[in-house]
Amino acid sequence: MLRKVVRNTYILSLGTLSSRILGFIRDVLIANFFGTSAILEAFLVAFRLPNIFRSLFAEGFSDSVATPVLSEYHKNKEKIFNIGSHLVSLSAIVLLAVTSLGIIFAKQFVILIAPGFIAESAKFNLAVSFSRITFIYLFLIGLSSIITSILYSLKKFLIPAITPVFLNISFIVGILLFSRFFKNYILTICVVAAGILQLIFPFIALKKQGFACRFSLSEALADRQIWRMLKLFIPRIWSSLVYHLSIYVDTIFSSLAFIVGQGALAAVYYANRLIQFPFALIALSISRVAIVDLSSYHNQGNMEEFKKLFVFSFQNIIFFIIPISLIFTFIPRDIIEVVFVRGEFGAHSLDMTSLVFFFYSLGLFFFCGIKLLVNSFYSLKDTKLPAKTATLALLVNIVLSATLMFFVGISGVALGSSLAAMFNFFLLYHFLKKRIGYIDWQDTRKEFLKVFILGVVVAFVCRFILDTVLIGRYLTMLAALACALLTFVLGGYLLKIKHIQHFKKWVLRKS
Repeated sequence: MLRKVVRNTYILSLGTLSSRILGFIRDVLIANFFGTSAILEAFLVAFRLPNIFRSLFAEGFSDSVATPVLSEYHKNKEKIFNIGSHLVSLSAIVLLAVTSLGIIFAKQFVILIAPGFIAESAKFNLAVSFSRITFIYLFLIGLSSIITSILYSLKKFLIPAITPVFLNISFIVGILLFSRFFKNYILTICVVAAGILQLIFPFIALKKQGFACRFSLSEALADRQIWRMLKLFIPRIWSSLVYHLSIYVDTIFSSLAFIVGQGALAAVYYANRLIQFPFALIALSISRVAIVDLSSYHNQGNMEEFKKLFVFSFQNIIFFIIPISLIFTFIPRDIIEVVFVRGEFGAHSLDMTSLVFFFYSLGLFFFCGIKLLVNSFYSLKDTKLPAKTATLALLVNIVLSATLMFFVGISGVALGSSLAAMFNFFLLYHFLKKRIGYIDWQDTRKEFLKVFILGVVVAFVCRFILDTVLIGRYLTMLAALACALLTFVLGGYLLKIKHIQHFKKWVLRKS
């Protein structure tokens, strides 16, 4: 079973890696063409609006409710298709209504999410216009998420893994080929084009599995499993709202340029893009694969296997995320400079984004751990507890961010988010342990200590090479990362870290 989990995680991770590499290219192009300009900040606010509702009615529902419930029937394809058809029917109606309301009330949404824009009429009007276009994406990606959840329940991970790639491809092609014709609106046009592609490809993949969507609202409303999902989803709505309120906290504070400085909102965006790379590549992939089998173990009443899979998944997060977090905290400015500094992204943008990135990096491990913990609760069909802890974490975030920003500007907002994530992580773990009982961490503690010590050494190696080797910023960074990887592998071999030992056995078996 664990081998299948690893294999499926690799599939999702490779898809995510492809998407994130293209995402970096996308962000480099955006930084080059738009810097921290008003157009970009207006777009970021506009795109955040449908993403809030996307998390609520699309991916939020899919990840927390649809996938765990559908996974209970992973041996009954006909049952999955029947429930899935009803889900698509109901979702289409709900998404159409929400999208229409978003377009109608775009102005009011912008006022709520970025009140600092009101003083700058040009930026505000752009954000409103952009919002009305990007809300179309909500309808498209919402249906795509439901279809993806059906594929997950069938343990078909390849197409869901590569679907996010289309968003980045749309941006890259659009910016390179059409930005001179649609300078102000090219970003929003790319979003809609991506939504169309992200709906078409999963739907084709599901059709090949034999799925035939029969649109029937009456049958959907008569389906007991649909009502069961809706009952589970009610607390998840609040959990998603709280999550996006946390993002809203960052957005509203970063829009207050007179306190945190001009370009702060864009700096938060760029820093978050880098943080999201390991988060999506490691934590998201691990959690999405694990929730399918965790749900199955819970349904069977096999809590011992549930705990083993949870520990195994957490060990994978430790192995990958701890070294990455330490590298990020040791060389934040160098990373931002290599990735973004060009064109409109100058010294001011570099200074601000580097500090934000550093403080977000302090919370990376906790952001990743929270995702696995939350999915573990969802597999237990408990959507209430994560909502409660997220609410408390939101209050902590608001208080800390509102206080710290007066002392360290936008960096205080990032630090507040990281500290709130730490609080939420330990709270979730406390309640999970109460729910499932004793969890054996004996081997994990030893592995954590080894990985942490080795991570510090690797981070020092990166810092040393960047400070002493002068062969151009790109080649120096490449040399630093190559040496870091070599140090990590050799050090892991000497310290007998489990993952390195397993990798050694795999290589020897293949040779």
